[in-house]
Amino acid sequence: MSSPLSYVKVVASEGYMRLFGNRGPFRFLSNQTAKLFPAALGDELCSDLVSVIDETINDPNNGRIWQDELNSDVRILQFEKDIPDHIDQFGIEDHIANIDAFLGSTTRSWMLMANRLTPRPGNLGSGGGFHRDSPFSHQVKCIWYLSDVGPENGPFGYVDGTDKNLVGQNRQFPLGQYRFETIDQPVTEVVAPAGTLLVCDTRCIHGGVPIREGHRYAVTLYTFRESNDVESMFAKSGLDPAIVSQAGSSIEARSISRTL
Repeated sequence: MSSPLSYVKVVASEGYMRLFGNRGPFRFLSNQTAKLFPAALGDELCSDLVSVIDETINDPNNGRIWQDELNSDVRILQFEKDIPDHIDQFGIEDHIANIDAFLGSTTRSWMLMANRLTPRPGNLGSGGGFHRDSPFSHQVKCIWYLSDVGPENGPFGYVDGTDKNLVGQNRQFPLGQYRFETIDQPVTEVVAPAGTLLVCDTRCIHGGVPIREGHRYAVTLYTFRESNDVESMFAKSGLDPAIVSQAGSSIEARSISRTL
């Protein structure tokens, strides 16, 4: 049973969005859960980034690597440090401005996370199963596929509409719950070629479908409301937060300068 506090948090979040959010180029998320933008990155760039991911993961001295227990989902935190010559092609500042306009918030820090998925028996897919990034507040992630992703390659999956009307979903998906072991609604699998950008409100129930063949490479933009949240993510991942470089991960509020 959901607590009264969970109801209050959800209602407060919706009220905040009505007053301050739902603006800018990402306002399509007010009616959609996610949207795809084909060819956001070129094929040559995707290939180069895949090579960088493999090389970085194989570096035993890199302290920004996290992996799950099966070594199926391997992640590089603060991937922007590994691609200084390519970072401009992601349009980070514009995406952050668009996220802030939709959420009605100010991003104080950010990072890119690159990950490589490999088939392993019993793997749960990227993210370790279906979950909400927040069971109360709207969240936005930008995810770039760097490899062609089919149904067998561990595509991103989400339950359409579960980012909206959380009170109405309470009987099926209790308010305040982060993770869900079973999903009895259709899951939309994001099958798309390399270079595709997915923009998603990750308050929805989502997760990577378990990978069965090949590899899946992707880069995800994380934005945070506090200047020290990158360090907090390192700590939660079991990594040393002292190695976090603030250069490139802090940002001031910016106006919208480009639309997708």
